[in-house]
Amino acid sequence: MIDMEISRRSMLAALAAAVPALALPRAGRAGAVRRLYLSARGDAAGGYRATGIAGGGVAFDIALPARGHSMALHPDGAQAVYFGRRPGAFALVVDIAKGHSVRMVDAAAGRWFNGHGVFAADGARLFATETVGDTGDGMVGVYDPADGYRRVGEWRSGGLDPHDIRLLSDGRTLVVANGGILRHDDAPRAILNLDTMAPSLAYLDARDGTPLAGAALPPALHQLSIRHLAVAPGDRVAVAMQYEGPEGDAVPLVATHRPGEAAIRPVAPPAEAVRGMRQYCGSAAMDPSGRILGVTSPRGGLALFWDVRNDRHAGAYRMADCCGIAPGEGAGGFLLSNGYGEIMPYDALTGRAGAARAPIEGAKWDNHMLSLLIPSLSRDEA
Repeated sequence: MIDMEISRRSMLAALAAAVPALALPRAGRAGAVRRLYLSARGDAAGGYRATGIAGGGVAFDIALPARGHSMALHPDGAQAVYFGRRPGAFALVVDIAKGHSVRMVDAAAGRWFNGHGVFAADGARLFATETVGDTGDGMVGVYDPADGYRRVGEWRSGGLDPHDIRLLSDGRTLVVANGGILRHDDAPRAILNLDTMAPSLAYLDARDGTPLAGAALPPALHQLSIRHLAVAPGDRVAVAMQYEGPEGDAVPLVATHRPGEAAIRPVAPPAEAVRGMRQYCGSAAMDPSGRILGVTSPRGGLALFWDVRNDRHAGAYRMADCCGIAPGEGAGGFLLSNGYGEIMPYDALTGRAGAARAPIEGAKWDNHMLSLLIPSLSRDEA
């Protein structure tokens, strides 16, 4: 998830044209901000939507052609790209403030989207994780937002089944979560190499795709598919994984790595929590302070938390089918979502949960949420 402040002037100008259902009041005091959360969801009719939630209300709600997965936010905060779930055939560009779709980007011939992407620091390129359908090779597709999101190139991802992708603080280094799974057009969700899986982290130069470094798990853990990432201060990369081996194996599902380190280092919660995750992590995010890492497990109905300063396990919270997680308000603050349409604030420092709400009847929130800051609105100035 990305947490950033949008230009107040540009956002306020755009909010004037927001969807009518919002009934947005005029801006409040200068400098005040609030959070907007983006997520894909299923609806009661069996369709799929790209949705924004702010202040408990629906900021926008746009039809998707198929199930969505995660989002990438342009650095200026004006647009977000919703990616189709693997094997994804589309990426939908959304004008956040106006609440409407801007462009549908089709997957390139012989490629499919793997559900994640990230913009360059200056917004001049969009990088999307992709798979070559007939070989299973992992790629990073490169797109030009200024030219209608035209696909202008591709780079090897450094492994098979690239999923999540993030940009490090230098603005020049991409980190890619290669799941290590061989997939093919004939059965794009089947695992064809269970015995020879080779998950990895790959670091690429965001300017030209040059491989910079990489790290792998120990051979004994080669069936731990690296899926999702969160980046803590100092570019410590948190890794959330899914185990494809025997269900009874006791394996770590969360790890960390810093560029230049030789190995990916597991971070182990209590054994009971590991069992409760049922070999599956669904999403990962850092709190606004960059101190607390949150990882969800929809199969286990759990969200687990760590203090990344000392690798201390910082508790767990049970929420049925919990998968979406994004930075919330203040240190330790998160927002959690689930497949039952609920959204709930949680404070990992105090262990207190707020009231769960279902802002859209029949909604089924998908795997990921993205959080951004927008200018706050004051009702007393309406």
